[in-house]
Amino acid sequence: MRVNPNQYWIVKPISGSQGKGIFITKNFQEINFNRDFGSMPPMIASHYIDNPLLINGLKFDLRIYVAVTSFYPLRIYVYEEGLTRFATTKYERAAGTSADLNNKEGKYTHLTNYSLNKFNKKGFVQNTSADQDKQGSKWSLSALRELLRENGIDDKAVFAKINDVIIKTLISVEPIMTQAHSQYVPHRTNCFQLFGFDVLIDERLNPWLLEINLSPSLACDSPLDQKIKGSLVTDLLNLVGVVNKQ
Repeated sequence: MRVNPNQYWIVKPISGSQGKGIFITKNFQEINFNRDFGSMPPMIASHYIDNPLLINGLKFDLRIYVAVTSFYPLRIYVYEEGLTRFATTKYERAAGTSADLNNKEGKYTHLTNYSLNKFNKKGFVQNTSADQDKQGSKWSLSALRELLRENGIDDKAVFAKINDVIIKTLISVEPIMTQAHSQYVPHRTNCFQLFGFDVLIDERLNPWLLEINLSPSLACDSPLDQKIKGSLVTDLLNLVGVVNKQ
């Protein structure tokens, strides 16, 4: 396989979480995809997007909530609200070695994981009120969209691209999921899945899919979490027909 020697890669353990074990490299030889399970877990590598769109000099990503109620036929519901999660140290381009993430400051610069950045005493700002939506290290999607409009950016066009990424991603697994359902799910209408799509926007306003989370966390760490996730759960239960008949 030909590899661009100038391409940055971000590498992390499969099924990892909270930014653990992640490193950035230009040296493709550093990446061992077949490591012994007894020592290190298998890894997954993605192109590192080194030109992210910044807000106040900070990198951010989006958590988009997506419900699938059927793969045959494919039915996708994208929740209109979601989360904007910020890194907590001003962004600088990676130097291309794992040292970028070997220290906390590097992780707080390049990674947007909320579970990691909340420990940055210098840069993390807790959101203390659901009404103060455009403050702190976590915003709502609607707050981000408002900021984009204020800066002359067509937010509808940006999110249309994001929806396109979501749809194409789910179409790509539709045949596999349809076959699995036919074998293991006797009543297809009795199941659903909530996904958490993590998306980064670059400075050219192109969306990049970072990862997809199965059964994303619905834990609430702030009033904003409670507002968004509470409404999400309510709408999701109504969508799949779980209602209080009293």
